[in-house]
Amino acid sequence: MAIVALWAAGMVAMLRRDANRSEAQQLAEVALRLQPATFYYTIDRDGVQIGAASSALDTTSQTLVSEEYFVGDYPPPGGKPVERTSARWQTRLTRGFRLVALSIDVARPTRPFTINASVAEDTILNIGTKRPGRHLPARYTFTPPLFTPSLASIVFMLGGPPEIGRKQILSVFDPTTRTVIRPELVIRADSLFTVVDSAALDNTGSWTAAHRDTVRAWRIEGAPHGLTAWVDAEGRIVAARAGSLSATRTAFEIAFKNPRAK
Repeated sequence: MAIVALWAAGMVAMLRRDANRSEAQQLAEVALRLQPATFYYTIDRDGVQIGAASSALDTTSQTLVSEEYFVGDYPPPGGKPVERTSARWQTRLTRGFRLVALSIDVARPTRPFTINASVAEDTILNIGTKRPGRHLPARYTFTPPLFTPSLASIVFMLGGPPEIGRKQILSVFDPTTRTVIRPELVIRADSLFTVVDSAALDNTGSWTAAHRDTVRAWRIEGAPHGLTAWVDAEGRIVAARAGSLSATRTAFEIAFKNPRAK
C-alpha cells in the first residue's frame, strides 16, 4: 500500500511540474529533442514539377540554424509569365529556441528583393526590405515567442502529444505581408506516407526511386494562405499543398538533378 501511495504522489508531482513548466523551459525542451537533418522536395504546379526545395536544420555550440531553399519556375500572382526564381531563407535561433534574426533573399528577373529582420527586447521585430531603388523599414510588436512558418510546425509537434484535435496559437512571421500573424494550428488527421529516401539513374539518364521508407505524418491546418501540411513527429514537412502548388518529400537527386528541375 505504501508503494502505491508513493507512486501516486510521484505522478501528482510530475503532472504538477509539467503543468508549471515555463515557456522558456518548454522551448528549451523542444530544442533538445530537435534532430539536425536536411530534407528535399519536388515542387509541383497542377501535378507538373516546376522546381525543387530543401529544408535544413543544424546546430552549433551557440545557435540553431534553419535554412530553406527553392529554385524553379515560379508563377507570379496575377497570371504573369513564370520566372526562373531562387529563394533562400535563413533563420538563426538561440539554443533555447528563441528567434534572433532571419534573412530572405529572392533572386528573379523582375522585382528581386531581400528581407533582413532581427528581434529586439524579445517582443519587437525590426524588418528591412531591400528592392531595386528603395529600402522599406518596418517595426512590429508581437506576442513572443516568434517563429517562421517551418519552425512553427516543429514547435507545435514537439511541444505536445500528436493528438487529433490538439490546437495551439503561435506568433508567425509572414514574409508575403512582412507582418506577424497569430494562426491557430490544429491537428486534423494522421496517416502513413511512403517517401523516396534514395535514388538511382535509370536507362534514360533520369533519377528514379531506389529505396522508399514509411513515415507517419499528421495533417496540420490553420496555416495562412490556405496551406495544408502533413508533417512527421518532429514537425518536418512530408507533403504540403497551397492552391495549385504542392511539395513532396523525396531524394535529393530526384528533386534537384532531374532535367525538369534544372
